[in-house]
Amino acid sequence: MELIAPLLTFDFALAVVLALAGGFMYGFAGFGGGLIMTPLLAIIYWPTEGVVIANAIPLFAAWQVLPTIRPHIRWREVGPMVIAAIIVSPIGAYFLLVGDPDVIRRVMGIVVLFAAISMLLGWTYKGPRNRLTGFLAGIVGGGMNGYVGLGGPFVSLYFLSAQASSQIQRANILFSMLLIGVLVVVPLAIGGAVGLDTVVRCVALILPYGAALWVGARVFSRTKDQTYRRVALILLMAVGVSATFL
Repeated sequence: MELIAPLLTFDFALAVVLALAGGFMYGFAGFGGGLIMTPLLAIIYWPTEGVVIANAIPLFAAWQVLPTIRPHIRWREVGPMVIAAIIVSPIGAYFLLVGDPDVIRRVMGIVVLFAAISMLLGWTYKGPRNRLTGFLAGIVGGGMNGYVGLGGPFVSLYFLSAQASSQIQRANILFSMLLIGVLVVVPLAIGGAVGLDTVVRCVALILPYGAALWVGARVFSRTKDQTYRRVALILLMAVGVSATFL
């Protein structure tokens, strides 16, 4: 009974709702699951726990969509980003462990809102797209994912600016964020941020998250490119407002 005590609370019921919303968003858009879950879990529990849960759950649940995205991944763009993230993600995780929780929560809200506004206003990266720009995007995305668990806006902004189909954009975002998630969870676990209660919550949230992810992926397969982009950005904007003012 003591083992499941963390699940018998109103806070955990809210976490289940967030997992359903995050899983659907992640399955549909290839990003945004962490944007929904991380800031709000940081309010319910603690910033470090929000980051751990939001990054760990996709590692267990995303196997459902990996076979479908593999043919669409552009490795020449994903590779440099992942290499950069390997370098900077642990550094960001260190500052998450030692930082002020209130400051971290504010940064979470600001990051999401800024990214949402930028994309909804139609801002696109019009510069060169090569190994260096991919590496720089990985530094920003990996560093912010380590610090506040929100590297997704920067990674998605870079890939959504590319002249590519929604399938390629989604595949690049989803795969990159999965790998960056590993690079965040591992150093936080080593740093002592993953206790038994956190593990229990993660395991219990896998099922609702995975089910919602499956539904989101099926909805995406029936969605046109223009609709995909519009819905993804509107949801991102809504999360940014919520995270900033809650």
